[in-house]
Amino acid sequence: MIPNQWYAISRIQDVKKKPIGLKRLNKLLVLYRDTTGKLVCMDDKCPHKGVMLSRGQQHGDVIACPYHGFQFDQKGDCVHMPVLGKNGDVPKGMCVKTYKVKEEFGLIWFWYGDQLPENEYPEVPMFKQFKEYQGYYSFYGWDAPINYTRYVESVCEIYHIPFVHKGSAINIWDPKGGKVDNFECKVDGTLITSDFVLRPDDERTAEETLVARKPWTRGWKFGIDVQMPNLVLIRSDVFDVIFIPTPIDDNTCWVCVCYQEPKRDLLLPLIKPLPIPFWRPVRPWYMCRIERFVQQDKDMAVISYQNPKVSSPKANRLIPLDKVNAHYIRFREKLIREANEQKALKEKISTKPTGEFEAPSLEQIIGIEEIN
Repeated sequence: MIPNQWYAISRIQDVKKKPIGLKRLNKLLVLYRDTTGKLVCMDDKCPHKGVMLSRGQQHGDVIACPYHGFQFDQKGDCVHMPVLGKNGDVPKGMCVKTYKVKEEFGLIWFWYGDQLPENEYPEVPMFKQFKEYQGYYSFYGWDAPINYTRYVESVCEIYHIPFVHKGSAINIWDPKGGKVDNFECKVDGTLITSDFVLRPDDERTAEETLVARKPWTRGWKFGIDVQMPNLVLIRSDVFDVIFIPTPIDDNTCWVCVCYQEPKRDLLLPLIKPLPIPFWRPVRPWYMCRIERFVQQDKDMAVISYQNPKVSSPKANRLIPLDKVNAHYIRFREKLIREANEQKALKEKISTKPTGEFEAPSLEQIIGIEEIN
């Protein structure tokens, strides 16, 4: 996992009136809302006997451990121990670690990294295309039995579709042969973008396949974009969909998929879907479920057996059409290294031997002279 990044850990709609417990980023977390509706996130573990707080009840702004009723406020401090009575003094250190979270774009985002001053946290990462979108969309989440790096890679390249998804009735429009033409890949900061044509492997040009009327003889324009640390956007003539795989632990990840309204009919790609008000929100809802129970089941049947389980620069031998994957792997290694270097520097500074003499800086000298 890449430190000092925002990670989506749940849908906003999943945290309502009762506390929920979940595992993300190798941490057991409890989420609940206080009486003002503000989201609270802390370790799902009572410091007293280690019982999960998510199994307890919420009383106003506090959450109570189900074992002995110890109550913890939004800051994680224990504010009441029934065993000591109403006026009892709570021992110091009886507290739960809390975490920085944000609610944006329909999701709950967890800051995985060092605590910072409030104005120094970076923006939550999201594609410009999604920020500006005004139509209907739907989120759906589930647990996948693979490391999140392998999931990012699997949706970064879709020339596996004609093989992994072969036989699926809804994939009648997938190009047979899976040839990729007109591939372009660019990098802007930590945003990776790519555009290409996925087409049948025949004697036609890529442009000729794009105007074919029969879905099974047609080529399709695709774009795959990656925003670090783990957001993937697939763009096409028919739909736009975002995948966000967040680590649960080293072997599993929580996948959140977001479909927007389809731009074209799947079987009749030259026709726009009828703008029936009732069906507009249903279409992306339906596509999310198809993705989960049809498409992803086929993907997991293959990529859950990949070795090694975690991607790295030396894990596999890539081809030129895997440039998006290559850039993602490179950025991941770079961001992890930079975060570790910053951590080591802070630890070095904070653990200097006591009594060690340091020459004052110029600013300090000037300040002393002015005071004197």
